[in-house]
Amino acid sequence: VSRVASLALVSCACGAVSTAYASTKESHPYVKSVCAAAEKGVKTLTAAAVSGAQPILTKLEPQISTANEYACKGLDKLEEKLPILQQPPERVTS
Repeated sequence: VSRVASLALVSCACGAVSTAYASTKESHPYVKSVCAAAEKGVKTLTAAAVSGAQPILTKLEPQISTANEYACKGLDKLEEKLPILQQPPERVTS
């Protein structure tokens, strides 16, 4: 996941979505209050899920490691076939 997030195009897209989300919240007070409530709920659920899932993740660590290795190999091949993924967005659009 961290490798995909570090790709220039993905990183730029995430930044654009984040900027649009923040701008929308600031421009519309009602949306801001709804978003704040949703964010609080997501944080609470995430914290509960992480603490509850930790024992399972510990048991599955070897399988997760293997899956990560295969995913990284697949991403290596994808990056070889699509070098545009490593290009800055300004260059892609030009």
